[in-house]
Amino acid sequence: MVFHYFVVNDLSSLTRYLRFFLLLLGSVMVITGCATPSPRLQPSGLNSTFAVAENSTFATYLQKTREMMIKARVDIHDDNWEVVLKANMPFELRPDEGSFPKGKDGKYRKGILLIHGLSDSPYLLQPLARHLQKQGFFVRTILLPGHGTVPGDLLNIRYQEWIRAAQYGIRGMKGEVTDLFLGGFSTGAALSVLESMKDKEIKGLILISPALAVKDKRIALAGMLSGVKDWVGDIQDDVDYAKYETFAVNAAYQIYLLTQEIDALFEHGRRIEAPVFAALSREDITIDPERALFVLEKYASSPRNVLVVYGKNPQRMEEGLFGGKIYNENSFFADKKVLDFSHVALPIPCDDRHYGDQGGYKSCLHYRNDQGKRRTCLMDDSIWRGEISGDNLQAFTVRRLTCNPKYDGMIEKLDQFLKSVDQ
Repeated sequence: MVFHYFVVNDLSSLTRYLRFFLLLLGSVMVITGCATPSPRLQPSGLNSTFAVAENSTFATYLQKTREMMIKARVDIHDDNWEVVLKANMPFELRPDEGSFPKGKDGKYRKGILLIHGLSDSPYLLQPLARHLQKQGFFVRTILLPGHGTVPGDLLNIRYQEWIRAAQYGIRGMKGEVTDLFLGGFSTGAALSVLESMKDKEIKGLILISPALAVKDKRIALAGMLSGVKDWVGDIQDDVDYAKYETFAVNAAYQIYLLTQEIDALFEHGRRIEAPVFAALSREDITIDPERALFVLEKYASSPRNVLVVYGKNPQRMEEGLFGGKIYNENSFFADKKVLDFSHVALPIPCDDRHYGDQGGYKSCLHYRNDQGKRRTCLMDDSIWRGEISGDNLQAFTVRRLTCNPKYDGMIEKLDQFLKSVDQ
């Protein structure tokens, strides 16, 4: 999930902005007529709701999703269709039944539903899914409505459709496994928390960069902008086949509403009872890491909890309210030219062929209006990488870090957590 700062600071300035914008919009329409935006910036009409029947098999869900994606995407051609579909499609991975046989009831002993983040795709969860499969998990992922097609499909989405997709995935998994875990990245982690508080059968949670609050508090005003201003910041290139680069204002508002629903459950006495493994970066500019830490400390108290906190200046956190093990990890590596860890880096190993150290994608959208720095960011592999915070950008030319240099260590701690829950 990516979210950039609004250009308004308070309600009065927002009102003035809206009035000015509406006047300007009217003037432009009179002068130029109603210009039609690019197809990728328009809703496809195929992906704004969870359109699969609740009792549909997962095979049917995959087939319908594939058909929708082929119809809706505007970037698929003969040379890339297989790569694009494989990155964005939901999928399932079954464990080796010789090592992890099904029980007498025909179910695998353990399974996990993984949910991707806002503007992302299941691609970001493929490495974690493959690892869990080797550990004996039956793994499924879902594609959240509005994703995997065109950015325009997030213009009209409602977060309740994401919940419907998650609940469909959970129902299907319960027919396949005895012990069900939920896991996700960013918005997917928030959905996992929400559903675990409704369903006491959830065995455990894996939360990567959990979006339990968004960094920019002005996100609450996004609902007033949605429909008047479609996009957060500039329209971007959308050359990353595994996620959207142009980000809808409405999508930002929907994640805010989702976090508000979670907070309302806390206020009514609900708690995160399932054991939690969570990993986050203190330098994350997308989510609010301090709020996430507060939520986990106050509302998740299992003694089996494991929390991994990355920071350029690791701050010791005492084991207390959180109830489990806390790891404070350094995220500054001068030898690797890594300043700190970004929001999007944590779920991806650095040997990933798309987002890794030698991967084909370079995250340089923040230099769209500075072609010199943009060229350096794209071409010079010796520059610093990290989160695109104000401090980092002021001090250096920075490429956003898109992989986790400590991924293997994170996975080792995850395995320890899973063994503890198993026992």
